[in-house]
Amino acid sequence: MRRLIVILVLALIVVSCKPGEQKAVSLTAPFIGGTQGLSVAFQDFRADVFDGGLDPFDVIVKLENKGEALVAKEDVKVKLSGINPAEFDKSEADLTKNAPDDIIENRLQETGVLPGPPVFVDFIGLNHKGSIAGASAGFTLRADVCYLYRTRAVSKLCVRENLLTPRAGGICEINEAKPVYNSGAPIQISKFEEIARAKDKLGFSFEIKNVGSGNVFERNSKCDRSERRFENRVYVAIGTGLPGLSCTGLESTALGVEGFVTLYGGSKIISCAQPISTRSDFEQIVGVEVVYDYEQSIQSTFNVKSSGE
Repeated sequence: MRRLIVILVLALIVVSCKPGEQKAVSLTAPFIGGTQGLSVAFQDFRADVFDGGLDPFDVIVKLENKGEALVAKEDVKVKLSGINPAEFDKSEADLTKNAPDDIIENRLQETGVLPGPPVFVDFIGLNHKGSIAGASAGFTLRADVCYLYRTRAVSKLCVRENLLTPRAGGICEINEAKPVYNSGAPIQISKFEEIARAKDKLGFSFEIKNVGSGNVFERNSKCDRSERRFENRVYVAIGTGLPGLSCTGLESTALGVEGFVTLYGGSKIISCAQPISTRSDFEQIVGVEVVYDYEQSIQSTFNVKSSGE
């Protein structure tokens, strides 16, 4: 919500104007963009190990932030599954870890994009203590990564002196689809459309959609699947910098509206109404922020070979 406040403060500075004035707002690539959050991969994965407690090995999960939201180290959890922990000389707790460092986002600078460094989550000293039957046994190792992420997006409303029958040749058109700009993240805002609803009211709608390959959960739920109410839930905050904004299913605040919504089939349409009291022509920035837990998974296979001991 703090980032949304910054967007709206800038919006108020840019578009304020006196009655009768016309003011257009230019939004040119305010974000890097993209549809990824974290990139998850195994690092230096061993395809073959030996049994009998003679060949300890490490599993290293590499995390890179490909989006534009910082992931605090306490907000990312990596869990290994697919093997019996005791069989590899570990407890269940040993196979779940937080990241050792914050996972820095990509940052847009004057000289270009500055990527964040990778962070490695190490599971040290797995060791198949027993003896396998036969020459080798195959295992599938899976890593589930859950992290808190956020999407920021901006678009524009067209405000005209006469909302229902605006004068031709104005600075903007009300009844049309609007460009929308998103920060790099697996949840994206699209299909932003504006319409005149009354002589003193504008309407707008947009779609929240999961365009990534992972699963969405309520923020701070740690991607808990034991309760279905956490699944496909996001927290959305919307602000226009204008008073009286209302959106279906969301609660009004001093800065706009916010609340939880559920994505059905991976998406949700949000509809809003904005009262207009001014008699000027101008464009007004709309800021949207979506916060959620996101889960991604990778898996690979390895063989435990007989050491002959």
